[in-house]
This record gives sequence, structure tokens and C-alpha cells, in this order.
Amino acid sequence: MNALLLVSFCFASAARAAQTMDMSKAPMVGPMRAVRIPARAEWKLANGLRVVLVTDRRSPLVSATLSVPGGSAALPAEDAGMADALAELLSDGTATKTSKQIADAAELFGGSISADAAPDSFLVHASALSDKADAMLSLLSEVIRAPSFPEAEVSLRRANMKEELAANRAESDFLAGVIFYKKAFAGHPYAVTAPTEDSIERILRDRVAAAHKRLFTPRGSVLVLVGDLGRSGAESAVQKHFSSWEGGAPFPDVLPVPAPAAERTVYLFDRPKSSQVSFFLGNPAAREDSPVYFDLLVANGVLGGSFSSRLVRDIRETKGYTYRIGSRLEHRLTASVLRIRTPVRTEAAAAALGAVLGHLQRMRDSAPTAEEVAQAKSYLAGGFARELETQEGVAGAVLHQIRMRLPADFYDTYVDRLMAVTPDSVRRAAAVFMRPDEMTVVAVGDARQVKEKLARFSKKPVVSVGVDGD
Repeated sequence: MNALLLVSFCFASAARAAQTMDMSKAPMVGPMRAVRIPARAEWKLANGLRVVLVTDRRSPLVSATLSVPGGSAALPAEDAGMADALAELLSDGTATKTSKQIADAAELFGGSISADAAPDSFLVHASALSDKADAMLSLLSEVIRAPSFPEAEVSLRRANMKEELAANRAESDFLAGVIFYKKAFAGHPYAVTAPTEDSIERILRDRVAAAHKRLFTPRGSVLVLVGDLGRSGAESAVQKHFSSWEGGAPFPDVLPVPAPAAERTVYLFDRPKSSQVSFFLGNPAAREDSPVYFDLLVANGVLGGSFSSRLVRDIRETKGYTYRIGSRLEHRLTASVLRIRTPVRTEAAAAALGAVLGHLQRMRDSAPTAEEVAQAKSYLAGGFARELETQEGVAGAVLHQIRMRLPADFYDTYVDRLMAVTPDSVRRAAAVFMRPDEMTVVAVGDARQVKEKLARFSKKPVVSVGVDGD
């Protein structure tokens, strides 16, 4: 089996070089070594459950992650929050165990169990000492297949969600995000990222149980095991605990997101007397299997993907408009987006937005320097290597590759393709996928102070929106 190859840095050489280098210049970054996911074993049960095993003997631990197709995109807008509630409630009781008994059982095998809902899938996580792997898989199977959704737990979750929603709505960044996705993915299941008071009221025990019965099926689901576990032991335990799991067809893929209007639009939510404006802006981007994806990934690194990026150096450090700014690429199964997020001082809102859009245009117009590209590539490669140092990181990479239908060697060739990016290829990708004139721009702040100033960034009048983006 291939050993996990991790990036290594020669600190002794760097220390010696630092004694003679010109400290006014950034140090040169050496070539990055290959980073690969360890060899995987795969098989499928008769019920359709796909199993992937990555044996890792470095520590006596085993982690399991089950991915079930569907997630929040599988439920209609009026049921916003139902997927999150379902995931939270999975470990709050089964036909034979209370929530406390489940937690105690997880503690006995030296691990934990939890679940969450992503846009395209539900993810259930468990971990244990390797000699307790069988007990862990038994509990994981029970939680997945036979949750009881006790009425008291559902009522408590509903009450907590109301409090969480009220607290979240007090944060301008949260509101900006809700509105951005509502507009960027308008009319699509991805548009809904937060519940409403009405949708929370619809989270009833029978409705949660019905959603679970419909969505949680072995067909299309993937179980990833990582850790101190051999194939024979894994096959035996999985067969024992999951072979009798039954269910119908998996949730189908959601349709691709329709193309947005090809002009920049500014949406404004009014927060009177707010001392800052929270901006959230972006446009569609390349999928990870696009031939130009790694060029765009590095372009984003140069723009705002790290603390040494242009947006941070200029908007934060030089101009002092904000304490936090960044850009990133986000991926769902049938859509990808480039987005930029920052809260700025109210009096600097127009200047800050103009500066951000100016940086986007410059990324399109001219290639970044070789030093900027090298720095972005080093940062991205180092971050990727660090993610694969943990069992959870390895499981996440394997699941992401499978769920997003990426090539089998996507991560094994990740660093090589990253290092092949050039300043010219960065500019070409930016010219296609950084579109300042077509961006969805959301601002949350005092409309009386900023509405007129922001109007110059949109050909049509600034659109006022409500708390849910409507």
C-alpha cells in the first residue's frame, strides 16, 4: 500500500539562508512534493451501499463517515431547516436507546457520533479506538437506520432553532449571505440557506420521520472508513451491521443552476444606524473538473484567498476599510461560485466596493507577478497537505471526490496540476470567471447613509430586500 506522502519543508536550510538573504525580499519557495491519498479498497454491498476503506496504521483510531444523497437541496423551500433538524435529531434517540445512552455508548468506545446536512448530502460521522470499531459501526448503523425522533427532542430542536435564527439575524454577515445565495441561485434549491419562522414551525416529528424514510437509503450512499483497520475486518463488520439496511432509490441530482442576468445588480437590506456595511458579492465559477480549475484556484489565491492576497493587503492593511476580507470558490454538485465577503465601515462602503471591483478588473486585465503566483501555489499546496494529515481530512477528500464525480486521480495529481499554473494561465482564467460587471452584490447596512452611494455600481436602481432576500 502506498504510504501517505506529506509536504516537508527544510527548516534548517531556511534558517541558514535567512542569515544572508536580503530581508526586504520574500524568501523563495522550493518545489512542493507530491501529496497523495493512501491506496483505497472499495466494494459494494448487495443493497447498494458503497464502501471505501483507507487503512492508516499511524494511530489506533478509526473514523467512519456516511454520505447520503439529498441534503438541504432535497427539501422544498417551505421546509427550510428541515434537513439540519433531521441531521441533528439522528443521534437523539433510536428504537432502543435514548440520546444519553447514545452519547454514553460513543464515549465507551473512545469516540463520538454526529451528523450534519450539506446542500447535496447528509453526512454522519463516527470515530472510535480501533479495537472498538465493531461497536462504533453497530451504533452508527442504528442511528442511521432506526432513529426514533422523540417528540420532546423535536420540540426542543424547534425551540432552539428559533433562538438560533433570532441570534443569527442580529449578524449582518449572516443576512448578507442569506440574501446573496437567494439571488445568486434564484429559483433553485441552492437558493435557500436558512430557515424562517414559518419553516421552523413545519418541523414536526412525523414530517421529520417521513423525510428520513424517503432520503436515507443505502442505494447511492457511501461509507468511508479511515484508520487502523484491515480489509477483512472492515468487510466483516460492515456486512454485519449494514447488509440488512433497506431503502428505495436515492435522491436524484438537482438540476443545474440557471445562468444569472448578465449585469451587475446591487441588493440592499436596511439596518438603520448600523456602523458597518456587510458586503457579499460573487458570480458563477468553474467546476473542479474544469480544465482551467487550478488556474482559477490560484487566481483566487492571488485575489483574496490568503492573508497575503491583494484584497487583504490593500482593503485591510493599506486602506483600513475593514478588519476582515477574503474570497473563495464554493462548490455544489451542479453549481460553483466565486464569492467575496467583507464587513466595512459605513463611511467607507462605496470606496471599499469600488476598490474590490477594481481588483477584480485588474485580475482580468493583466497577469499577476511570478512571486504572487508562487506564493498562492505554496499556500494552497501546504493547506491541502495539512488537510490530509488527519483521518477526517482523508475521509473528506475521498467523499468529495466521489460525491462531486471528480476523476479518481483528482487528489493524487492535485499538487502537480497546481504547480503547473502560470501567471498567464491565471490571467486567462480570471478573464473568464471573474466578472465584476455581472456580479450579484449584496449590502446590509444603513440605507439612509449608503443607498445613493451604492447606486453608481448598478445600471438599474438598487433593489431593497427583506430579511430572507425577498
